[in-house]
Amino acid sequence: MKTKEVKKDKGITLLALVITIIILLILAGITISAITGNNGIIGNAGKAKEEAEIANEKEIVEKATVQAMGNNKYGNIEESELQSELDKETDEGKTEVTDMRENFEVIFNESNRYYIVDKAGNVEGAYDIIKDQHPGDITVGKDGEALDGSEEKPYEIWCIEDLVAFSEDVNGEKTYENKYICLMQDLDFLSKTSYNDWKTKEYDIYLGGDGNTEIREQLSSDGKGFKTIGNNTAPFKGVFNGDGNIIRNIYINNVGFFGSISNATIKNVTIQGEVYSEANAGGIVQTAYSSYIYNCCNQLTITRSGCWWNM
Repeated sequence: MKTKEVKKDKGITLLALVITIIILLILAGITISAITGNNGIIGNAGKAKEEAEIANEKEIVEKATVQAMGNNKYGNIEESELQSELDKETDEGKTEVTDMRENFEVIFNESNRYYIVDKAGNVEGAYDIIKDQHPGDITVGKDGEALDGSEEKPYEIWCIEDLVAFSEDVNGEKTYENKYICLMQDLDFLSKTSYNDWKTKEYDIYLGGDGNTEIREQLSSDGKGFKTIGNNTAPFKGVFNGDGNIIRNIYINNVGFFGSISNATIKNVTIQGEVYSEANAGGIVQTAYSSYIYNCCNQLTITRSGCWWNM
């Protein structure tokens, strides 16, 4: 009798164990969903951490800005002073300040974010820095995906290296006939964030550089400037879509952004900066043959020594 009772107890214990395991699995499933879902614990914790980091970075920038303005007898912000105050708030080398004429750019190197400080000391941001994994090759997306230049998969310009390479291609008689090119984000020739690597020496950046001059310097008014896209013997023949983005602080040492286009379309782009030319000059396009230009905004300052027209 005792033996039978023991077997019965074991049977009940085994059944209870199985039920317990099933219940735990059900509960575990709910827990996994709650942890890993879009609004799960892990996701929310990650967002909270990011928000805390951004709040801390912004506070650092605001404090450094106030200090920099206070150190200046006119209440102005100087690049060197702002950098000095940021170095006091963080370890040296963790931030980079760039004077962009109208405002300052403050980069946090570890988080890959940047903030904008205007001349009045107002802070905007945070903005994520987008890196192109294949700078100088517009036939490959920023993450390595292949593009064919069709309307569905247009060639992409993510950084200034891409824009310079595109210009060199067209001037080298690659006309991009019937191909689509899309500007994927705002680009600023004074901003370090608009370059994949503004200090690189590897490129010689298509401008005949000496390998020692930074890209930003080569493209500035003190350097050779941006080379106009296309000319009469090698016009651009594709579709350039700015996608509503802005190209800022460009310096063009000849005729205009596009020198010559033929059977082409230029649309949805705003360009700000300077053009210098000794002959005919334009803003977005100097010479157009059987082409369409629409929804574009030319905010370039044009200096010339001869006759000109502006489109």
